[in-house]
Amino acid sequence: MRIDTQRFGTLRLNANQLFLFPQGLIGMETLRQWALLPDPQNESVAWLQSASRGDRAIALVSPRAFFEDYRVHVTRRELACLHMQPGAEMYVMTTVSGHVGKLTTNLRSPLLLNLSRRLGCQVITSDDQPIQRPLPLASQAAASMAEVLRAA
Repeated sequence: MRIDTQRFGTLRLNANQLFLFPQGLIGMETLRQWALLPDPQNESVAWLQSASRGDRAIALVSPRAFFEDYRVHVTRRELACLHMQPGAEMYVMTTVSGHVGKLTTNLRSPLLLNLSRRLGCQVITSDDQPIQRPLPLASQAAASMAEVLRAA
C-alpha cells in the first residue's frame, strides 16, 4: 500500500502494518486505518498517520512517560472492540497539542492499541482526567517537541 503524506512523504506499508480503528477517532470517525510511526527527530513522539488521508497525522506520546501514576479507567464494554486476550500487549497513547512553552496532552480521551491484533480505539475515561494537561518537559525537549508539532 502506498500512502502519500504531508509529513513523511511517500510511505510504502503492508496492510498488516496498519492499525484498524473500527469506530474511527473522535472527530475523524470515517478514518479507520492508521499507521503508527516514530518521529525521526524526537523519540518521545510517535505519529498516527491516516492511511487514507495523507494530510491527517496526529502527534502522540506515552502518558506514563510523563505522568507515572496515570491510569486509564474505562469499562470492559469499551475495551470489547480491541478483542484483548490474556497476555496481549496494549499501548496507551495520548494526543499532543500546543506550542513552544505550552504543550499539553489529552488524558481524558486516550488511544488504546492492541499490538497483537493491530486494533485501536479512542475512549473517554470514566474518571475526571484533564483534556489539556501541560507536559512537564525540560526546555530543550519542549522546544524540540514544539518544533515537531509546528511542522505538522
